[in-house]
Amino acid sequence: MGTFVISGGTDGIGKAIAANRLKLGHEVVVIGRDTAKGQAFLDSAADIGAVDRAHFVVADLSLVSQTRRAIDEIGNCISEIDGLVLCARHFRTTRAVTAEGLEHTFALYYLSRFVLSHRLVGLLDAAEAPVILNVSGPGSGTDSIRWDDLGGEHDYEPQRILAQGGQLNDLLGVGFARRRVSPKTRYVLVHPGVVNTGFSGEYDAATADRIEQIRATAQPVEDAIVPILDIVDHPPAEPLTAVVEGRPIDVHGPAFDAALADRLYDQTTVLLGSLASAAMGVSPARLRQVLDAPVFGTVATIDPDGAPQQSVVWVGRDGDDVLFAVATGSRKERNLRRDPRVSILLSPPDEPYTYAVIHGKATLHTEGGHQLRDALAVKYTGKTYAEGNADAAARYGDVAMTVVRVTPERTVGRL
Repeated sequence: MGTFVISGGTDGIGKAIAANRLKLGHEVVVIGRDTAKGQAFLDSAADIGAVDRAHFVVADLSLVSQTRRAIDEIGNCISEIDGLVLCARHFRTTRAVTAEGLEHTFALYYLSRFVLSHRLVGLLDAAEAPVILNVSGPGSGTDSIRWDDLGGEHDYEPQRILAQGGQLNDLLGVGFARRRVSPKTRYVLVHPGVVNTGFSGEYDAATADRIEQIRATAQPVEDAIVPILDIVDHPPAEPLTAVVEGRPIDVHGPAFDAALADRLYDQTTVLLGSLASAAMGVSPARLRQVLDAPVFGTVATIDPDGAPQQSVVWVGRDGDDVLFAVATGSRKERNLRRDPRVSILLSPPDEPYTYAVIHGKATLHTEGGHQLRDALAVKYTGKTYAEGNADAAARYGDVAMTVVRVTPERTVGRL
C-alpha cells in the first residue's frame, strides 16, 4: 500500500481521489483550510475503518508560511510519499491580496505547488516510484504570462490570471524535470477536461450563470478521475508528462519552453527569499528534510598549513549523522585523518536565503564506500555511479572509497 498527499483534497477531484485511495487501503494526507470539511474527511475514513490511515492538515495554501508549516506537519505523520496530488485552486472575479502581499490566485494555484513540489522531495525520494500529479491545464502556451506583473496588479482579468496559473504550472513541471530536483520522481501535468466539481471560487453574477451552464455538460467527477488514477497507479517512465483528457501531449513545444522555465524558477526563488524568515536558528526537522533532498553539501576540511579546503559533495544522513564518500587517499580523506574537524554548508537552491552549517567531528570507515557512493548517485541522479558517470567510472570506478560519518556538535544558520 502507498501513501498519498492531496492538496485541495476536501472538494471535487481531490476529494474523490482521497476517497478512492482510502477505500483501496492506502494512507492519505489531505491539506485544506476548511476544518469542517477536514473533519468530514476523517469521519468518512472512520466509517470504512480507515481512521488510522487518514490525516488532515489544516493550512491556507495561499500563504507560503502556512504551506511550509503544513510540510513540516506532513513530515511528522508519514515517512514517504508515493503520490503528491496538487488540486487546490480558487477562482476570484475581483483581485485579492494575501496577508503576505501576493495576489491570491498566483499564490494558491502556482506558488503553493512550487513549494510543495520542491520541499516534499525528501519524502518522495523515500518511495519506490514517486509521482507528482499537478491538476492544471497543460499545453495552452505562455501568452497569458505577464512577467513584469505576475500578480495582476496593473492588469487583473480573472480568466487571464487563471490561464496564467496553468501556464506557470507547465513551466514548473519543466523546471522540476530539467533541474533533476528529484531524479526518481515523475512529474505529470494533467487537464481532466471540464468536470462538474464544486468550482471553488467567488464569482460575480454573470460568471456564476456561466458556471451553471458549464455544469450541464461537464463530466462527473467519478469519470474524470479514472485516467488520473491510472497515472497515479502506473507512473510514466519520462521525467515530465502532460495529459489532456486522457491523451498525452508533446512536452517539447513552445508551451514548455526551457528558457522560460529557468526564468520562472529564478523569479520564484527571489520571491520566496523575500518571504523567508530572517530569524536565526535551524529547525532540526527542516534540516532533516534538506539532508533527505538532493541538496549539495559544501564540505570544509583543514589543510596541513591550516588553510580551509572546500569541495561540493553528495550527502546523506543516518539519523542526525551526515554521510558522504571520498576517494581513499584523496586530499579530503588525508585532511580528515589528520584533523577530524569538519563543517558542511547546506543551502536549498529554491530558498537561497536560507542555509545551515553543520560543525562536527568525522570518523572514517573503509567498509561500504562503493555502496554509499551508489546510493548517493541514485539520490542525486536517479542512476548508479557507473550508469550515470560511465567515463568517470571507467577511469576511477575501482578506486577505494572511504565512508565519512560526521557527528554534529554545533549547527548554525537560518533554516
